[in-house]
Amino acid sequence: MDPVTRAAAFYKSSVLIEVVLVPALLCLILALVFRRRTELSWHAIQNTAATLLVVFVNYGFALWFFRDIAAAIQAGYDLLRIPQLDAAIWNGWPIWLLAVLGLAAKDLVDYWNHRLMHTRLGWPTHAAHHSDTHVNAFTAFRIHAIEMVMMTAGHIMMLTWLQMPHVIPAALILSGLHTMYVHMDLPWRHGPLKLLIASPSFHRWHHADVPAAYGKNLANHVPLWDKLFGTYYDPGPCRDVPMGATSSGVEDKDPVAILTYPVREWARMWSGRRSAKPARTKPSHV
Repeated sequence: MDPVTRAAAFYKSSVLIEVVLVPALLCLILALVFRRRTELSWHAIQNTAATLLVVFVNYGFALWFFRDIAAAIQAGYDLLRIPQLDAAIWNGWPIWLLAVLGLAAKDLVDYWNHRLMHTRLGWPTHAAHHSDTHVNAFTAFRIHAIEMVMMTAGHIMMLTWLQMPHVIPAALILSGLHTMYVHMDLPWRHGPLKLLIASPSFHRWHHADVPAAYGKNLANHVPLWDKLFGTYYDPGPCRDVPMGATSSGVEDKDPVAILTYPVREWARMWSGRRSAKPARTKPSHV
């Protein structure tokens, strides 16, 4: 079986477990162990249902065109003619350490892609992820298909350049688990490790619908990238602030509106009519 076919098989087999069962378990833990009763509220259920509909449309698109997307990414990479590292550089390194290094490298590329998505032209692609007004473990997978392709292309190129293609599955598993964790409604901040490992409090500010937090905390896993590049925001625990992007005119419970938002926004920009609603692209301070 060739690598692309293996990757497609991996995604197909992991969708139900990673996208449905694990987040559902985490939500139940929050509700029953941490007494977050809002996890079982009607508002949460409506948002989660919209998330799952968006997810299955996106995963269906990704799997249907998996080979075409993979071929386009490879063709683009070949055109760049970037010299690769010597594969022997990683000989003898334990796979767990390579997975951690791969995750940090992936997050550096994702940080810059994420930052581009918080510009005026990039925001419509990323708005789907910010549309959830009840942020929980399921929110990790509320991502538009266009964003999925862009982010995946970026970190696959990075890990391929690093001669770490064998690390990609392990790095993606670690990334998925940690991404679900940081979207949970927990006050944890990770103390002295807060710049090395993103916490739920750190990432919750990224989803806060308050101007001071717009375009902040863009790293998914390593907040050090935000600290180095001027987008770090840590005023304390993120409590009693609105989540989502309704102030930007992004629906939270309508999957059709969420999926068509990029086309509608880009069409509005093309026609020269700016949205009357404030965008999530201009933080009050950077």
